Amino acid sequence: MASKKADEDEGPRDVVVTGARRRPNAYAARGDWNACTVIDPEESLRGCKSVLGIGAKGPAGEAAARLANGLALAWRGDLDGAIAAFDQAIALKPRFAFAYLNRGLAYQRQGEPARAAADLDLAIKYAPYAARGYYNRSVLRREQGNRRGADADANRAVQLDLDYPDPAQ
Repeated sequence: MASKKADEDEGPRDVVVTGARRRPNAYAARGDWNACTVIDPEESLRGCKSVLGIGAKGPAGEAAARLANGLALAWRGDLDGAIAAFDQAIALKPRFAFAYLNRGLAYQRQGEPARAAADLDLAIKYAPYAARGYYNRSVLRREQGNRRGADADANRAVQLDLDYPDPAQ
């Protein structure tokens, strides 16, 4: 009891933090932040099974299979086919943030920024704690000249995941 009282009397103590532990980022380990998307530089589903839900049972698994098919189509340059596959994934799983993200990225590649923005908004709505949606929306907003919105989204992406790069660079 006496030692507790002595500790209380000492007042606040300075705390020095010499390092911070971060959770490992699967995308950073792979070397990019667009893995498992239309804009994946490796154009590979390697490592995407758990992220997309590939192999799950029921409608979620079927939606993931359609999403994977859409990615393969997009990587071959068939954006219309990819968008149709993403539509099917969304029909099976209406709150599938990854499907909205990828459809938005496909629309962005097709030069349809309004449709891209609407889908990226939905990706964020259904996965508000995923940095990827904010990051990609910041890229689109920057392309559209919305610097304030782009900066806000980029900052939110970094708040959610310190490994995300600044898309302005």
